[in-house]
Amino acid sequence: MTIVRTVTFWFFSITEVLFWLHSLDMMNIVNRIEINSGLDDFVLLDRISEIGAATIAGKKKYFNDPAYLGIESLAQLGAYHVRFLTGFENHAFLLKINQCAIPANHILNGSYLLKGTLVSQSKSAFCYELQAGKGNKVQIEGEFLYATIDYDRMFNKKILQAHYRKVFSCLQKESKTDY
Repeated sequence: MTIVRTVTFWFFSITEVLFWLHSLDMMNIVNRIEINSGLDDFVLLDRISEIGAATIAGKKKYFNDPAYLGIESLAQLGAYHVRFLTGFENHAFLLKINQCAIPANHILNGSYLLKGTLVSQSKSAFCYELQAGKGNKVQIEGEFLYATIDYDRMFNKKILQAHYRKVFSCLQKESKTDY
């Protein structure tokens, strides 16, 4: 069972990195983003509640979900902060999780506060300490490394930039149905 969870976790991370799927010119799909994650909704954040130059906070409610979805929520939170810092001008993606501690029972249930702090950055790399807590107890915490690249033929700026701006705006308004 742990092997399945590990494989599934990497599936979600690879899905985020390969978000451009179905937008390649040679596939003749121009204005459509399709993600095959097996979930009804791939955005695993309910709200972005605070954002600043070096911090971001959000919320997510889980319903007896596996811990890897909490890790993916944190990865998405950090990626949205990177996009915010770069003015949505570059494609941002999770490059590596340096370390991550997860709950012993591997199940998330209830409302969680997600927090991120930018630890260091260069022109195209960003390192964050991210955590998900329930009440006053941290359930998941880790160090996540992100990278940015210019939009190009594979990462279509016209599609992705508009998509990420819209989702970001909706998450700040708690309006997930708008994207």
